[in-house]
Amino acid sequence: MENLLIMGINTRPMVNSALKLKQYKTYSVSYFKTYDFNMPYRESHVLDQESIETCGFFERNYHPNKLLELSKEYLEDSKDEIDKIVLITGIHAEDFKGEFSKFKTKIRGNLKTDMVDDKFKFYKKIMNKFDVPLTFKLNDVDELKEILKQYNNNQFILKPLKGNGGLGIYLLDYDSLNKLNDSENYLEKIDFDEYILQEHIEGTSISSSVLASHNDRINIFNSRLITENDLGFDNYAYSGNILPLDLSSFNSFNKFPIKENELDFDRLNNEMKEVSENLIKEFGLIGSNGVDFILDNDGNLKVIEINPRLQGTYELAEEIMDLNLLDAHIKACEGELIDVPSFNGKYGIKKIIYSSKQVKIGNLSLSNVYDVPYEGVKIESFQPIVTLINSDYNLNKAILNINNAEESVYKNIN
Repeated sequence: MENLLIMGINTRPMVNSALKLKQYKTYSVSYFKTYDFNMPYRESHVLDQESIETCGFFERNYHPNKLLELSKEYLEDSKDEIDKIVLITGIHAEDFKGEFSKFKTKIRGNLKTDMVDDKFKFYKKIMNKFDVPLTFKLNDVDELKEILKQYNNNQFILKPLKGNGGLGIYLLDYDSLNKLNDSENYLEKIDFDEYILQEHIEGTSISSSVLASHNDRINIFNSRLITENDLGFDNYAYSGNILPLDLSSFNSFNKFPIKENELDFDRLNNEMKEVSENLIKEFGLIGSNGVDFILDNDGNLKVIEINPRLQGTYELAEEIMDLNLLDAHIKACEGELIDVPSFNGKYGIKKIIYSSKQVKIGNLSLSNVYDVPYEGVKIESFQPIVTLINSDYNLNKAILNINNAEESVYKNIN
């Protein structure tokens, strides 16, 4: 039996998969530990909900070094040596510096991701090979104003150079920028070294999941991405997925649904397969990786970014495919690509609920509700509360079940 360490912001889904694999003794190091977390062999976490009044603000409190410090007792245990490490959202192989650098050989995943994590480096490498939004690296506010003035018929988004999840994104044009700055001194708060300016593409967010070994790669499924903007909110935070990708899932949450004959989904899925596999090859990535696109309103597929690690679609894929994605990821990193199973005919939907204000948690051990906070703890404004997951052969029924679960959650917080 091998010792497997899973590290990241929220390891709950991956630990569940690991516990199904009898060849591993599972360790976990995470930021969150939720009420519905299934205990592995050993675990450590940063945020102890059982002994605090409020969960605070993740973006202020989290740093990957906190996970590394917690991992020491496992990595340096001479009696029970860790054999493999899987990293998920929130920590990269490049974080293994100094005393931790000797453990990088145990990582099953991408060891070098700066070319995709840095969104401007990513853009520069692929701009002449793939269809991408116009993107600029800014030096100062004067350059920002000049670009917005030059492209005054376009809208742009100001987004973090690194990071994911759709956080910290601002939609603007020349007129709105001036108004915003006059009212809030907005520009004075921006560190332009940490941002890029990217053309805003009107369309639908979609995503491709790819498994890759060093020698080969295969697209295993495509999905419809959901952002808070799709749900009517004024931000672009990641809020979930629906898979598989077809007319029904594509139209979900779209303001202007398309008709059946307006888009060939076989062709779209094949194009996503080809482009995503070529991108993963271009950057030499291995294991499970996600490629995010926007299909614009004219039917053009625009590449947005690569997530070089296990994605938010994780549990959905396992729900509606005969697949252990953690096992598939590790095997791919070690040179073996699995035979990709077919979908079981169901749709899977995931939706994250964020708080609009500080709330106190009641009993959220409810059907279709995951990542459950401990009862009595407070969740601050604009922080994730829970994850909702459901699957059904009828997508409308799955969405109805999600909506019912969301109502139940709101009835149990105050």
